[in-house]
Amino acid sequence: MLSPETLATLPTNRPLPPEAYRAISSHTLFVAIIGVLAVIMLGLVITTKRAQRRKANAPKPDPTTHTDAWTESGKRFDPSITEIDPSDDEL
Repeated sequence: MLSPETLATLPTNRPLPPEAYRAISSHTLFVAIIGVLAVIMLGLVITTKRAQRRKANAPKPDPTTHTDAWTESGKRFDPSITEIDPSDDEL
């Protein structure tokens, strides 16, 4: 252990070795990536909770009388927009 007198005489502007810079930069990058991921996850959780709350508070849709989508689309079909001859049975 160094005494306080010895510590006081050591230079304070000694450059760090390259390994120290690499360690500092890799740890900084790691903390930055974890922080970004944490912010993204927090945003997703908040957005999901708000969407669930809005969906729960939304009025329920009225039940429909249509049970078959193909039947309903057949009622609305306009044959004048096609060039198919309805009397032609060949496909």
